[in-house]
Amino acid sequence: MPSLSLDALVNRAAHAVRQHASQRDQDLLLAVLQYAPNDKGKANVANKILHCGAAYKGPQKENSSHFAQLSDFFWRNIIVPVRVSGGKTPQPRSRMSHSGITSADALRSPAGTEAVNALNSVTDVALRRDRHRCVISGKVDPEAIANGLGVPIGTGFEVSRVAHIIPFSLRNSVGYTSTSASASAAHLPSIWCALECFGGTSLASLMYAGINSLDNVITLSATLHRYFTAFQIALEPLPDVPNAYKVLTWGKVAPRLGLPKTVKLSSPTDVPLPNPAYLALHAAICKLVWASARAEELTAVLDDLEEVTLLAEDGSSANLINIAIYRSLAAEA
Repeated sequence: MPSLSLDALVNRAAHAVRQHASQRDQDLLLAVLQYAPNDKGKANVANKILHCGAAYKGPQKENSSHFAQLSDFFWRNIIVPVRVSGGKTPQPRSRMSHSGITSADALRSPAGTEAVNALNSVTDVALRRDRHRCVISGKVDPEAIANGLGVPIGTGFEVSRVAHIIPFSLRNSVGYTSTSASASAAHLPSIWCALECFGGTSLASLMYAGINSLDNVITLSATLHRYFTAFQIALEPLPDVPNAYKVLTWGKVAPRLGLPKTVKLSSPTDVPLPNPAYLALHAAICKLVWASARAEELTAVLDDLEEVTLLAEDGSSANLINIAIYRSLAAEA
């Protein structure tokens, strides 16, 4: 029997979702299927859906539990952990002291401290690569002037943040000693598996210290960093134009910030630029959240977490991820 074309595979998967899944799960699964950022990702998702659909025969036809479990798989392993851990990039101590920001990673275990120290040199190189300015708004970091680096070309001034595209806190951590931390670490492989399935690309190079690779960091203004990690701003690669991106916005505020419609990233040296595959994956997750009508539900999960102060022993947000997942799944029950 000849293999199905991608279009036929996706159409069959979409039909299975509409036939068997609850309305709530339909919204998420159809969005995952539609917004996977490349053909491999779409095929991966379609095959998972069809595997669920194969379970519906005879009297089980009206039972949607398999699709509910698949929907929960993408919810708890992509949307919740990426949002909860986003924005957790520790800032170098010099920037922390000027801004009043502290970092749990910088203050905790040797493993966390080592990860932050490795990030410091990457941050310095990334700032030089991006000319000490936000790559979207063009606003220059005032510290570039304070440090005697001259006045780079830009469109105003605002403190910059070097942000991870795939979140820093999702790095695989080792050396846990507590039971709760071990449980948190045990969930990380599921998150990476889901991200690779949906993203249709290998993320193996980001494991452990690889999370601090220069192609996984980008310089943003403090304002845009906030909305980037909140799934309200994204850069979507333009086809056939290297390092050029469409600026996507969602929500009530981000679309009103007067951002350019497109940007082109460049470097004055041969330093690696942000990886288009990672930015495409981030953009696809943003689309997934808003198209699946889960944005408000995600906000409710984050509101619940504001009262939680428990962190993993290495200072990462691993335990916060688990708490968010458990609370969100409990709310669905």
